[in-house]
Amino acid sequence: MQVRRKPAGLVAGVGLVIGGLLATVPAQAAASADRSVGDTAPTVTVVPAAAPAEVGVRATAPTISPAAERVRYVTDGTYSCPSGRLCARVWDPTQGKYKVFDLYQCKTYSLSYWSGGGDGGGFKNSQTDGTVARFYNSSGAVAHSSTAPDIAPSWWNWDPIWKIKNC
Repeated sequence: MQVRRKPAGLVAGVGLVIGGLLATVPAQAAASADRSVGDTAPTVTVVPAAAPAEVGVRATAPTISPAAERVRYVTDGTYSCPSGRLCARVWDPTQGKYKVFDLYQCKTYSLSYWSGGGDGGGFKNSQTDGTVARFYNSSGAVAHSSTAPDIAPSWWNWDPIWKIKNC
């Protein structure tokens, strides 16, 4: 007989726990609504399931592929560009600094998480005189060309640029 009582007692105990949990959730919600202003009980903020995707999104560092010859950070936006390179500067929100990519090898570089204009970006084309760098938009069309030596115009904006071919 005791063998039959243990499983029955276990099932009854689980039922009581589940029932107790279900009963306390609405009771807690009602109790928190009835509290006076002086109560200091912790509160929980619930984000609706239909909340925009931006809620809680972290910043992402800009990257380039294939890898640049050198990547460095500068704090004030001032940077040098060694001879023979195209140097691209973009704001990195994860570091709170400008990230500078030195492009040397003649390749087409894909940009990821590059954004911003004005003082958020720019480039210096210090390649061999006459070398043309091309900046492509999302549809693959040339959005801008730079013939060395050259510096980005003051209105420069990375938002429409998806790729760079430095030669």
